[in-house]
Amino acid sequence: MSYIPTRRIMLVSLGLAALILAILAGCALDPAAEPTPTPLSPTTTPLPRGGNLTIRMANDVPELRPWQPRSRAEEQISGLLYNGLMRLDAKLQPQPDLASSWDASPDGRLITFTLRTDVSWQDGKPFSADDVAYTLGAMRELSPTTALLTDLRRIAQIQTPTTSTVVISLTERYAPLFAELTLPILPKHVLIGKNLATLNLWDAPVGTGPFQLAERKPGTSITLAANSHFYRGAPLLDRAVFLVANADVAVAALKDGRLSLAELPWAQGQTISQTLPGMQAGNYPENGYYFVAFNVRAGRPFADERLREALSRAVDLPALVRAATDGQGIPIATSIAPGSWADVPPPSSTLDLARARTLLDEAGWKLPEGQQIRAQNGVTLTVQLFVRGDDPRRVRAAELLAQAARQVGMNLVVQRADFATVITSKYAPPYDFDLLLGSWSNGAGDPVFADYAFYDPDDFALFHNSQINQGVADTRAVLNIGGFDDPAYNNQAAAAHQLYAPAERLKAIEQAQQRIMQARPYLFLWADRIPVALNAQFTTLDGPVNLNTPMYLANIERWYVKK
Repeated sequence: MSYIPTRRIMLVSLGLAALILAILAGCALDPAAEPTPTPLSPTTTPLPRGGNLTIRMANDVPELRPWQPRSRAEEQISGLLYNGLMRLDAKLQPQPDLASSWDASPDGRLITFTLRTDVSWQDGKPFSADDVAYTLGAMRELSPTTALLTDLRRIAQIQTPTTSTVVISLTERYAPLFAELTLPILPKHVLIGKNLATLNLWDAPVGTGPFQLAERKPGTSITLAANSHFYRGAPLLDRAVFLVANADVAVAALKDGRLSLAELPWAQGQTISQTLPGMQAGNYPENGYYFVAFNVRAGRPFADERLREALSRAVDLPALVRAATDGQGIPIATSIAPGSWADVPPPSSTLDLARARTLLDEAGWKLPEGQQIRAQNGVTLTVQLFVRGDDPRRVRAAELLAQAARQVGMNLVVQRADFATVITSKYAPPYDFDLLLGSWSNGAGDPVFADYAFYDPDDFALFHNSQINQGVADTRAVLNIGGFDDPAYNNQAAAAHQLYAPAERLKAIEQAQQRIMQARPYLFLWADRIPVALNAQFTTLDGPVNLNTPMYLANIERWYVKK
Protein backbone atom coordinates (compact mmCIF):
# COMPACT_ATOMS: atom_id res chain seq x y z
CA MET A 1 0.00 0.00 0.00
CA SER A 2 1.36 3.45 -0.88
CA TYR A 3 1.00 6.52 1.24
CA ILE A 4 1.51 9.97 -0.25
CA PRO A 5 0.08 13.41 0.52
CA THR A 6 -3.47 13.53 -0.83
CA ARG A 7 -3.98 15.51 -4.03
CA ARG A 8 -7.33 16.72 -5.35
CA ILE A 9 -8.43 16.05 -8.92
CA MET A 10 -9.59 19.18 -10.72
CA LEU A 11 -13.14 19.13 -12.05
CA VAL A 12 -14.08 20.00 -15.62
CA SER A 13 -14.25 23.77 -16.09
CA LEU A 14 -17.67 25.31 -15.67
CA GLY A 15 -16.93 27.14 -18.89
CA LEU A 16 -17.42 23.84 -20.72
CA ALA A 17 -20.95 23.41 -19.40
CA ALA A 18 -22.68 24.31 -22.64
CA LEU A 19 -20.44 22.00 -24.66
CA ILE A 20 -20.97 19.07 -22.30
CA LEU A 21 -24.73 19.61 -22.27
CA ALA A 22 -24.61 19.23 -26.04
CA ILE A 23 -22.48 16.12 -25.70
CA LEU A 24 -24.90 14.57 -23.25
CA ALA A 25 -27.84 15.46 -25.46
CA GLY A 26 -26.06 13.74 -28.35
CA CYS A 27 -25.78 10.53 -26.28
CA ALA A 28 -29.50 9.92 -26.03
CA LEU A 29 -30.34 6.45 -24.84
CA ASP A 30 -31.82 4.96 -27.98
CA PRO A 31 -32.01 1.15 -27.72
CA ALA A 32 -31.85 0.92 -31.49
CA ALA A 33 -28.55 2.80 -31.62
CA GLU A 34 -26.47 -0.21 -30.49
CA PRO A 35 -26.53 -3.90 -31.46
CA THR A 36 -28.85 -6.05 -29.38
CA PRO A 37 -26.95 -8.39 -27.00
CA THR A 38 -26.92 -12.08 -27.89
CA PRO A 39 -30.21 -13.65 -26.68
CA LEU A 40 -29.92 -16.14 -23.85
CA SER A 41 -31.88 -19.29 -23.22
CA PRO A 42 -35.28 -18.64 -21.65
CA THR A 43 -35.63 -19.16 -17.92
CA THR A 44 -38.59 -20.36 -15.93
CA THR A 45 -39.12 -16.85 -14.56
CA PRO A 46 -38.19 -14.17 -17.12
CA LEU A 47 -35.60 -11.78 -15.75
CA PRO A 48 -36.06 -7.99 -16.11
CA ARG A 49 -33.64 -7.43 -18.97
CA GLY A 50 -32.87 -4.28 -20.92
CA GLY A 51 -31.97 -0.67 -20.29
CA ASN A 52 -28.83 1.41 -20.00
CA LEU A 53 -26.92 2.79 -17.05
CA THR A 54 -25.38 6.21 -17.77
CA ILE A 55 -22.53 7.07 -15.40
CA ARG A 56 -20.78 10.38 -14.84
CA MET A 57 -17.02 10.59 -15.20
CA ALA A 58 -15.33 13.83 -14.20
CA ASN A 59 -12.74 13.48 -16.97
CA ASP A 60 -12.15 11.25 -19.95
CA VAL A 61 -9.97 8.13 -19.78
CA PRO A 62 -7.64 8.62 -22.76
CA GLU A 63 -5.38 5.72 -21.80
CA LEU A 64 -6.44 2.48 -20.12
CA ARG A 65 -4.05 0.78 -17.71
CA PRO A 66 -6.18 -1.60 -15.61
CA TRP A 67 -3.33 -2.25 -13.16
CA GLN A 68 -2.80 1.48 -12.62
CA PRO A 69 -6.13 3.35 -12.34
CA ARG A 70 -5.50 7.10 -12.28
CA SER A 71 -9.10 8.23 -11.83
CA ARG A 72 -12.36 6.90 -10.44
CA ALA A 73 -13.69 6.41 -13.97
CA GLU A 74 -10.66 4.32 -14.98
CA GLU A 75 -10.98 2.29 -11.78
CA GLN A 76 -14.67 1.55 -12.41
CA ILE A 77 -14.27 0.86 -16.13
CA SER A 78 -11.40 -1.54 -15.46
CA GLY A 79 -13.60 -3.33 -12.92
CA LEU A 80 -16.33 -3.82 -15.52
CA LEU A 81 -13.99 -5.04 -18.27
CA TYR A 82 -11.72 -7.33 -16.25
CA ASN A 83 -11.60 -9.76 -13.34
CA GLY A 84 -8.82 -10.72 -10.95
CA LEU A 85 -8.01 -13.95 -9.19
CA MET A 86 -9.69 -12.26 -6.22
CA ARG A 87 -12.32 -9.54 -5.88
CA LEU A 88 -13.18 -7.17 -3.02
CA ASP A 89 -16.66 -7.44 -1.50
CA ALA A 90 -18.79 -4.57 -0.16
CA LYS A 91 -16.61 -4.42 2.97
CA LEU A 92 -13.40 -4.54 0.89
CA GLN A 93 -12.51 -8.07 1.98
CA PRO A 94 -10.89 -10.31 -0.67
CA GLN A 95 -13.07 -13.10 -2.08
CA PRO A 96 -12.38 -15.60 -4.88
CA ASP A 97 -13.20 -14.39 -8.39
CA LEU A 98 -11.44 -16.08 -11.31
CA ALA A 99 -10.02 -18.39 -8.65
CA SER A 100 -12.56 -20.74 -7.11
CA SER A 101 -10.34 -21.47 -4.11
CA TRP A 102 -6.79 -21.21 -2.80
CA ASP A 103 -4.55 -23.10 -0.42
CA ALA A 104 -1.29 -22.12 1.27
CA SER A 105 1.69 -24.20 2.34
CA PRO A 106 2.49 -24.29 6.09
CA ASP A 107 5.19 -21.63 5.72
CA GLY A 108 2.84 -19.40 3.71
CA ARG A 109 5.28 -18.98 0.85
CA LEU A 110 3.54 -21.27 -1.62
CA ILE A 111 -0.06 -20.45 -2.59
CA THR A 112 -2.01 -22.70 -4.94
CA PHE A 113 -5.02 -21.21 -6.74
CA THR A 114 -7.62 -23.41 -8.33
CA LEU A 115 -9.23 -21.55 -11.23
CA ARG A 116 -12.80 -21.54 -12.43
CA THR A 117 -13.36 -23.59 -15.58
CA ASP A 118 -16.47 -21.73 -16.77
CA VAL A 119 -14.72 -18.48 -17.75
CA SER A 120 -14.05 -17.27 -21.28
CA TRP A 121 -12.59 -14.11 -22.73
CA GLN A 122 -14.91 -11.61 -24.35
CA ASP A 123 -13.63 -12.74 -27.78
CA GLY A 124 -14.74 -16.31 -27.02
CA LYS A 125 -11.32 -17.78 -26.26
CA PRO A 126 -11.05 -19.92 -23.12
CA PHE A 127 -9.47 -18.48 -19.99
CA SER A 128 -6.68 -20.54 -18.43
CA ALA A 129 -3.79 -20.56 -15.99
CA ASP A 130 -1.50 -19.36 -18.79
CA ASP A 131 -3.30 -16.00 -18.73
CA VAL A 132 -2.65 -15.64 -15.00
CA ALA A 133 1.01 -16.56 -15.35
CA TYR A 134 1.40 -14.15 -18.27
CA THR A 135 -0.21 -11.26 -16.36
CA LEU A 136 1.73 -11.71 -13.14
CA GLY A 137 4.96 -12.18 -15.07
CA ALA A 138 4.34 -9.07 -17.14
CA MET A 139 3.58 -7.01 -14.05
CA ARG A 140 6.83 -8.10 -12.42
CA GLU A 141 8.73 -6.89 -15.48
CA LEU A 142 7.26 -3.39 -15.33
CA SER A 143 9.20 -0.70 -13.51
CA PRO A 144 7.97 -0.80 -9.87
CA THR A 145 6.74 2.79 -9.77
CA THR A 146 3.60 2.03 -7.75
CA ALA A 147 2.92 0.26 -4.47
CA LEU A 148 1.12 -2.56 -6.30
CA LEU A 149 3.95 -3.26 -8.72
CA THR A 150 6.49 -3.06 -5.90
CA ASP A 151 4.57 -5.59 -3.81
CA LEU A 152 4.21 -7.98 -6.75
CA ARG A 153 8.00 -8.30 -6.67
CA ARG A 154 7.41 -10.58 -3.68
CA ILE A 155 6.32 -13.19 -6.21
CA ALA A 156 9.43 -15.26 -6.89
CA GLN A 157 7.99 -17.85 -9.26
CA ILE A 158 4.72 -18.73 -11.04
CA GLN A 159 3.91 -22.28 -12.09
CA THR A 160 0.93 -23.69 -13.99
CA PRO A 161 0.82 -27.46 -13.40
CA THR A 162 -2.60 -27.66 -15.10
CA THR A 163 -4.77 -25.31 -17.16
CA SER A 164 -6.83 -24.61 -14.05
CA THR A 165 -4.08 -24.42 -11.42
CA VAL A 166 -1.65 -21.61 -10.61
CA VAL A 167 1.06 -21.97 -7.97
CA ILE A 168 2.65 -18.75 -6.72
CA SER A 169 5.92 -18.88 -4.82
CA LEU A 170 6.60 -15.89 -2.54
CA THR A 171 9.79 -14.53 -1.07
CA GLU A 172 8.00 -14.21 2.28
CA ARG A 173 4.58 -14.61 3.86
CA TYR A 174 2.53 -11.59 2.87
CA ALA A 175 -1.17 -11.32 3.72
CA PRO A 176 -1.95 -8.12 1.73
CA LEU A 177 -1.16 -10.08 -1.45
CA PHE A 178 -4.72 -11.45 -1.57
CA ALA A 179 -6.15 -7.94 -1.96
CA GLU A 180 -3.51 -7.14 -4.57
CA LEU A 181 -4.49 -10.23 -6.56
CA THR A 182 -7.65 -8.37 -7.51
CA LEU A 183 -5.20 -7.23 -10.21
CA PRO A 184 -7.04 -7.51 -13.58
CA ILE A 185 -5.94 -10.64 -15.43
CA LEU A 186 -5.04 -9.90 -19.05
CA PRO A 187 -5.43 -12.14 -22.16
CA LYS A 188 -2.14 -13.74 -23.13
CA HIS A 189 -3.37 -14.62 -26.61
CA VAL A 190 -4.06 -10.94 -27.36
CA LEU A 191 -1.10 -9.27 -25.64
CA ILE A 192 1.80 -11.71 -25.94
CA GLY A 193 4.76 -9.94 -27.50
CA LYS A 194 3.40 -6.45 -26.81
CA ASN A 195 5.10 -3.95 -24.50
CA LEU A 196 2.69 -3.27 -21.64
CA ALA A 197 4.81 -0.34 -20.46
CA THR A 198 3.75 1.62 -23.55
CA LEU A 199 0.55 -0.14 -24.65
CA ASN A 200 -2.80 1.62 -24.33
CA LEU A 201 -5.30 -1.14 -23.50
CA TRP A 202 -8.02 0.73 -25.43
CA ASP A 203 -6.20 -0.76 -28.44
CA ALA A 204 -6.80 -4.31 -27.13
CA PRO A 205 -9.70 -4.15 -24.62
CA VAL A 206 -10.42 -7.86 -24.19
CA GLY A 207 -11.33 -8.96 -20.68
CA THR A 208 -13.48 -11.48 -18.82
CA GLY A 209 -15.71 -8.95 -17.06
CA PRO A 210 -19.47 -8.34 -17.25
CA PHE A 211 -19.13 -5.64 -19.92
CA GLN A 212 -17.02 -5.18 -23.03
CA LEU A 213 -16.05 -2.14 -25.06
CA ALA A 214 -18.64 -1.18 -27.68
CA GLU A 215 -17.61 2.37 -28.57
CA ARG A 216 -15.32 5.12 -27.37
CA LYS A 217 -15.68 8.78 -28.32
CA PRO A 218 -12.55 10.52 -27.00
CA GLY A 219 -13.35 13.38 -24.67
CA THR A 220 -17.05 12.52 -24.65
CA SER A 221 -18.16 8.99 -23.80
CA ILE A 222 -17.21 5.34 -23.33
CA THR A 223 -19.91 2.78 -24.07
CA LEU A 224 -19.68 -0.75 -22.68
CA ALA A 225 -22.03 -3.51 -23.87
CA ALA A 226 -23.17 -6.50 -21.84
CA ASN A 227 -20.95 -9.57 -22.07
CA SER A 228 -23.38 -12.42 -22.67
CA HIS A 229 -20.65 -14.95 -21.76
CA PHE A 230 -19.89 -13.51 -18.31
CA TYR A 231 -19.33 -16.39 -15.92
CA ARG A 232 -21.66 -15.11 -13.19
CA GLY A 233 -24.43 -14.64 -15.75
CA ALA A 234 -25.09 -12.17 -18.54
CA PRO A 235 -25.85 -8.65 -17.21
CA LEU A 236 -29.50 -7.71 -17.14
CA LEU A 237 -28.65 -4.22 -18.43
CA ASP A 238 -27.78 -3.74 -22.10
CA ARG A 239 -25.09 -1.11 -21.67
CA ALA A 240 -23.10 0.97 -19.21
CA VAL A 241 -22.27 4.35 -20.72
CA PHE A 242 -19.70 6.67 -19.11
CA LEU A 243 -20.22 10.35 -19.98
CA VAL A 244 -17.89 13.28 -19.30
CA ALA A 245 -19.65 15.96 -17.23
CA ASN A 246 -18.60 18.56 -14.71
CA ALA A 247 -20.40 18.67 -11.38
CA ASP A 248 -23.05 21.27 -12.21
CA VAL A 249 -23.87 19.67 -15.54
CA ALA A 250 -24.05 16.27 -13.84
CA VAL A 251 -26.68 17.52 -11.37
CA ALA A 252 -28.80 18.86 -14.23
CA ALA A 253 -28.36 15.63 -16.17
CA LEU A 254 -29.40 13.55 -13.16
CA LYS A 255 -32.52 15.68 -12.88
CA ASP A 256 -33.63 15.22 -16.49
CA GLY A 257 -32.54 11.58 -16.78
CA ARG A 258 -29.55 11.89 -19.09
CA LEU A 259 -27.41 10.56 -16.27
CA SER A 260 -28.42 7.65 -14.07
CA LEU A 261 -25.46 7.51 -11.69
CA ALA A 262 -22.95 10.10 -10.51
CA GLU A 263 -20.32 10.61 -7.87
CA LEU A 264 -20.30 14.29 -6.96
CA PRO A 265 -18.28 16.86 -5.02
CA TRP A 266 -19.58 17.49 -1.51
CA ALA A 267 -21.12 20.86 -2.37
CA GLN A 268 -23.40 19.34 -5.02
CA GLY A 269 -23.90 15.90 -3.54
CA GLN A 270 -24.68 16.39 0.15
CA THR A 271 -28.35 17.32 -0.42
CA ILE A 272 -28.97 15.47 -3.67
CA SER A 273 -31.80 13.31 -2.31
CA GLN A 274 -33.64 16.41 -1.06
CA THR A 275 -33.10 18.52 -4.17
CA LEU A 276 -33.75 15.77 -6.71
CA PRO A 277 -36.79 13.59 -5.89
CA GLY A 278 -36.49 10.12 -7.35
CA MET A 279 -32.81 9.79 -6.46
CA GLN A 280 -31.20 7.18 -4.27
CA ALA A 281 -28.32 8.71 -2.34
CA GLY A 282 -25.36 7.37 -0.43
CA ASN A 283 -21.71 8.07 0.23
CA TYR A 284 -18.50 6.22 0.87
CA PRO A 285 -15.24 7.34 2.51
CA GLU A 286 -12.36 8.45 0.33
CA ASN A 287 -9.40 6.08 0.51
CA GLY A 288 -7.26 8.59 2.36
CA TYR A 289 -7.44 10.60 5.56
CA TYR A 290 -6.19 13.56 7.59
CA PHE A 291 -4.17 13.35 10.79
CA VAL A 292 -1.81 15.11 13.15
CA ALA A 293 1.49 13.24 13.42
CA PHE A 294 3.39 13.41 16.72
CA ASN A 295 7.17 13.35 16.58
CA VAL A 296 7.86 10.88 19.39
CA ARG A 297 11.65 10.78 19.11
CA ALA A 298 13.69 11.22 22.29
CA GLY A 299 13.98 14.82 23.40
CA ARG A 300 10.73 15.87 21.72
CA PRO A 301 7.82 16.92 24.01
CA PHE A 302 5.46 14.34 22.56
CA ALA A 303 7.84 11.49 23.24
CA ASP A 304 5.83 11.39 26.48
CA GLU A 305 2.67 9.41 25.73
CA ARG A 306 0.83 11.41 28.39
CA LEU A 307 1.17 14.60 26.33
CA ARG A 308 -0.20 12.88 23.26
CA GLU A 309 -3.20 11.62 25.18
CA ALA A 310 -3.69 15.00 26.84
CA LEU A 311 -3.97 16.78 23.48
CA SER A 312 -6.37 14.11 22.23
CA ARG A 313 -8.51 14.49 25.37
CA ALA A 314 -8.65 18.27 24.87
CA VAL A 315 -10.29 17.95 21.45
CA ASP A 316 -13.97 17.42 20.70
CA LEU A 317 -13.12 15.55 17.51
CA PRO A 318 -16.63 15.24 15.99
CA ALA A 319 -17.22 18.96 16.50
CA LEU A 320 -13.82 19.86 15.04
CA VAL A 321 -14.42 17.70 11.96
CA ARG A 322 -17.88 19.16 11.37
CA ALA A 323 -16.56 22.71 11.62
CA ALA A 324 -13.48 22.15 9.46
CA THR A 325 -15.13 20.11 6.69
CA ASP A 326 -18.70 21.45 6.54
CA GLY A 327 -19.92 17.99 7.49
CA GLN A 328 -18.06 16.09 4.78
CA GLY A 329 -15.53 14.44 7.07
CA ILE A 330 -16.03 11.23 9.03
CA PRO A 331 -14.15 11.27 12.37
CA ILE A 332 -11.70 8.37 12.49
CA ALA A 333 -9.58 6.66 15.13
CA THR A 334 -7.24 4.62 12.91
CA SER A 335 -5.96 4.47 9.36
CA ILE A 336 -8.44 1.77 8.32
CA ALA A 337 -11.18 2.73 5.85
CA PRO A 338 -14.46 3.38 7.72
CA GLY A 339 -17.01 0.63 7.12
CA SER A 340 -14.44 -1.87 5.84
CA TRP A 341 -14.06 -5.41 7.17
CA ALA A 342 -11.27 -4.43 9.60
CA ASP A 343 -12.68 -1.05 10.68
CA VAL A 344 -12.34 -0.06 14.33
CA PRO A 345 -15.04 2.61 14.86
CA PRO A 346 -13.93 5.62 16.91
CA PRO A 347 -15.55 6.48 20.24
CA SER A 348 -18.31 9.08 20.00
CA SER A 349 -16.07 11.57 21.80
CA THR A 350 -12.78 11.58 23.69
CA LEU A 351 -13.25 15.07 25.13
CA ASP A 352 -12.19 15.05 28.80
CA LEU A 353 -10.53 18.28 29.88
CA ALA A 354 -10.12 17.17 33.47
CA ARG A 355 -8.24 14.05 32.39
CA ALA A 356 -6.09 16.11 30.01
CA ARG A 357 -5.06 18.48 32.81
CA THR A 358 -4.28 15.59 35.14
CA LEU A 359 -2.06 13.93 32.53
CA LEU A 360 -0.11 17.13 31.99
CA ASP A 361 0.34 17.56 35.74
CA GLU A 362 1.62 13.99 36.01
CA ALA A 363 4.06 14.64 33.16
CA GLY A 364 5.54 17.56 35.12
CA TRP A 365 4.01 20.34 33.04
CA LYS A 366 2.48 22.61 35.68
CA LEU A 367 0.40 25.74 35.27
CA PRO A 368 2.20 28.63 37.03
CA GLU A 369 -0.02 30.80 39.13
CA GLY A 370 -1.69 33.49 37.09
CA GLN A 371 -0.47 31.99 33.79
CA GLN A 372 -2.32 30.30 30.93
CA ILE A 373 0.52 28.22 29.51
CA ARG A 374 2.10 25.32 31.39
CA ALA A 375 5.82 25.18 32.03
CA GLN A 376 8.53 22.78 33.14
CA ASN A 377 11.92 23.89 34.44
CA GLY A 378 11.24 27.39 33.19
CA VAL A 379 10.33 26.25 29.66
CA THR A 380 6.75 26.81 28.46
CA LEU A 381 4.76 24.06 26.78
CA THR A 382 4.89 25.74 23.38
CA VAL A 383 5.09 23.67 20.16
CA GLN A 384 4.69 24.40 16.49
CA LEU A 385 1.92 22.79 14.46
CA PHE A 386 2.86 22.73 10.78
CA VAL A 387 0.06 22.80 8.20
CA ARG A 388 -0.01 23.58 4.51
CA GLY A 389 -1.30 27.11 4.16
CA ASP A 390 -3.09 26.68 0.82
CA ASP A 391 -5.81 24.37 2.22
CA PRO A 392 -8.46 26.32 4.19
CA ARG A 393 -9.90 23.15 5.75
CA ARG A 394 -6.55 22.06 7.16
CA VAL A 395 -5.83 25.57 8.41
CA ARG A 396 -9.23 25.70 10.11
CA ALA A 397 -8.62 22.30 11.72
CA ALA A 398 -5.21 23.47 12.96
CA GLU A 399 -6.70 26.62 14.46
CA LEU A 400 -9.40 24.61 16.23
CA LEU A 401 -6.75 22.26 17.62
CA ALA A 402 -4.80 25.23 18.93
CA GLN A 403 -7.93 26.61 20.62
CA ALA A 404 -8.65 23.24 22.22
CA ALA A 405 -5.07 22.84 23.44
CA ARG A 406 -5.06 26.25 25.07
CA GLN A 407 -7.93 25.12 27.32
CA VAL A 408 -5.53 22.77 29.11
CA GLY A 409 -2.45 25.02 29.02
CA MET A 410 -0.76 23.87 25.82
CA ASN A 411 0.38 26.52 23.36
CA LEU A 412 0.15 25.26 19.77
CA VAL A 413 1.56 27.81 17.35
CA VAL A 414 0.03 27.22 13.93
CA GLN A 415 2.65 27.47 11.19
CA ARG A 416 0.99 27.92 7.79
CA ALA A 417 3.67 26.73 5.42
CA ASP A 418 4.22 26.17 1.71
CA PHE A 419 3.63 22.55 0.77
CA ALA A 420 6.44 22.11 -1.74
CA THR A 421 9.23 23.87 0.14
CA VAL A 422 8.35 23.27 3.81
CA ILE A 423 5.70 20.62 4.44
CA THR A 424 7.24 17.94 2.22
CA SER A 425 10.56 18.35 4.03
CA LYS A 426 8.88 17.36 7.31
CA TYR A 427 8.12 13.92 5.86
CA ALA A 428 11.85 13.25 5.45
CA PRO A 429 15.00 13.34 7.60
CA PRO A 430 15.73 15.10 9.88
CA TYR A 431 11.95 15.14 10.62
CA ASP A 432 12.14 18.60 12.14
CA PHE A 433 8.66 18.97 13.63
CA ASP A 434 6.71 18.31 16.80
CA LEU A 435 3.23 18.34 15.25
CA LEU A 436 2.41 17.95 11.56
CA LEU A 437 -1.12 18.15 10.20
CA GLY A 438 -1.00 16.08 7.03
CA SER A 439 -2.83 13.56 4.92
CA TRP A 440 -2.15 10.21 3.32
CA SER A 441 -3.62 8.79 0.13
CA ASN A 442 -3.83 5.00 0.23
CA GLY A 443 -4.08 4.21 -3.46
CA ALA A 444 -1.89 1.28 -4.46
CA GLY A 445 -2.36 1.51 -8.23
CA ASP A 446 -1.01 5.01 -8.81
CA PRO A 447 0.62 7.56 -6.47
CA VAL A 448 -1.75 10.39 -7.46
CA PHE A 449 -5.11 8.62 -7.09
CA ALA A 450 -6.65 7.06 -3.99
CA ASP A 451 -8.05 3.95 -5.65
CA TYR A 452 -9.85 1.19 -3.76
CA ALA A 453 -9.07 -1.45 -6.40
CA PHE A 454 -6.38 -3.17 -4.31
CA TYR A 455 -7.35 -2.01 -0.81
CA ASP A 456 -5.89 -3.69 2.26
CA PRO A 457 -6.01 -2.35 5.86
CA ASP A 458 -2.34 -3.08 6.55
CA ASP A 459 -0.62 -0.10 8.25
CA PHE A 460 2.69 -1.84 8.91
CA ALA A 461 4.49 0.73 6.75
CA LEU A 462 3.20 3.61 8.87
CA PHE A 463 3.99 2.50 12.40
CA HIS A 464 6.22 -0.60 12.55
CA ASN A 465 9.69 0.12 13.92
CA SER A 466 11.32 -1.47 10.88
CA GLN A 467 9.96 1.48 8.91
CA ILE A 468 11.91 4.12 10.87
CA ASN A 469 14.76 5.86 9.05
CA GLN A 470 18.05 4.66 10.52
CA GLY A 471 20.28 7.56 9.47
CA VAL A 472 22.07 8.99 6.46
CA ALA A 473 22.96 5.54 5.12
CA ASP A 474 19.27 4.53 5.08
CA THR A 475 17.97 5.46 1.63
CA ARG A 476 14.63 3.65 1.91
CA ALA A 477 11.41 5.61 1.37
CA VAL A 478 10.12 4.79 4.87
CA LEU A 479 6.88 6.25 6.19
CA ASN A 480 7.14 6.05 9.99
CA ILE A 481 7.76 9.80 10.06
CA GLY A 482 7.15 10.21 13.80
CA GLY A 483 9.65 7.54 14.86
CA PHE A 484 6.97 5.46 16.63
CA ASP A 485 8.36 2.27 18.19
CA ASP A 486 6.04 0.22 20.36
CA PRO A 487 6.70 -3.50 21.05
CA ALA A 488 3.03 -4.44 21.46
CA TYR A 489 2.09 -2.81 18.16
CA ASN A 490 5.16 -4.23 16.40
CA ASN A 491 4.22 -7.78 17.36
CA GLN A 492 0.57 -7.55 16.35
CA ALA A 493 1.28 -5.61 13.14
CA ALA A 494 3.87 -8.22 12.12
CA ALA A 495 1.31 -10.96 12.75
CA ALA A 496 -1.37 -9.13 10.74
CA HIS A 497 1.19 -8.74 7.96
CA GLN A 498 1.57 -12.53 7.73
CA LEU A 499 -1.66 -14.23 8.80
CA TYR A 500 -3.77 -15.56 5.92
CA ALA A 501 -6.85 -16.88 7.76
CA PRO A 502 -9.34 -13.95 7.79
CA ALA A 503 -10.50 -14.45 11.40
CA GLU A 504 -6.95 -14.72 12.74
CA ARG A 505 -5.81 -11.74 10.74
CA LEU A 506 -8.76 -9.64 11.89
CA LYS A 507 -7.93 -10.40 15.52
CA ALA A 508 -4.31 -9.30 15.02
CA ILE A 509 -5.40 -6.13 13.24
CA GLU A 510 -7.85 -5.27 16.01
CA GLN A 511 -5.19 -5.74 18.67
CA ALA A 512 -2.69 -3.64 16.71
CA GLN A 513 -5.26 -0.87 16.27
CA GLN A 514 -6.21 -0.91 19.93
CA ARG A 515 -2.58 -0.23 20.73
CA ILE A 516 -2.49 2.58 18.15
CA MET A 517 -5.51 4.18 19.83
CA GLN A 518 -3.80 3.90 23.22
CA ALA A 519 -0.28 5.00 22.26
CA ARG A 520 -1.46 7.64 19.74
CA PRO A 521 1.39 8.09 17.27
CA TYR A 522 -1.22 10.12 15.38
CA LEU A 523 -4.21 12.15 16.36
CA PHE A 524 -6.43 10.88 13.57
CA LEU A 525 -8.86 13.50 12.26
CA TRP A 526 -11.16 12.53 9.38
CA ALA A 527 -11.78 10.82 6.06
CA ASP A 528 -13.84 12.68 3.45
CA ARG A 529 -17.12 11.27 2.16
CA ILE A 530 -17.82 10.94 -1.58
CA PRO A 531 -21.54 11.47 -2.36
CA VAL A 532 -23.20 9.08 -4.82
CA ALA A 533 -26.56 9.58 -6.54
CA LEU A 534 -28.49 6.93 -8.47
CA ASN A 535 -31.81 7.12 -10.27
CA ALA A 536 -34.44 5.33 -8.19
CA GLN A 537 -35.47 3.22 -11.20
CA PHE A 538 -32.38 1.06 -10.72
CA THR A 539 -32.26 -1.85 -8.29
CA THR A 540 -30.75 -5.34 -8.15
CA LEU A 541 -31.85 -8.94 -7.79
CA ASP A 542 -30.20 -8.73 -4.35
CA GLY A 543 -32.25 -5.74 -3.21
CA PRO A 544 -31.48 -1.99 -3.27
CA VAL A 545 -28.09 -0.89 -4.54
CA ASN A 546 -25.69 -0.31 -1.65
CA LEU A 547 -24.27 3.14 -2.40
CA ASN A 548 -22.36 3.31 0.89
CA THR A 549 -19.45 1.25 -0.35
CA PRO A 550 -16.93 2.11 -3.07
CA MET A 551 -17.67 -1.34 -4.51
CA TYR A 552 -21.32 -0.61 -5.32
CA LEU A 553 -20.83 -1.79 -8.93
CA ALA A 554 -19.52 -5.20 -7.83
CA ASN A 555 -22.82 -6.97 -8.66
CA ILE A 556 -23.69 -4.85 -11.69
CA GLU A 557 -24.63 -7.93 -13.71
CA ARG A 558 -27.64 -8.20 -11.37
CA TRP A 559 -28.76 -4.56 -11.73
CA TYR A 560 -31.97 -3.87 -13.63
CA VAL A 561 -34.45 -1.11 -14.41
CA LYS A 562 -37.73 -1.29 -12.56
CA LYS A 563 -40.69 -1.26 -14.95
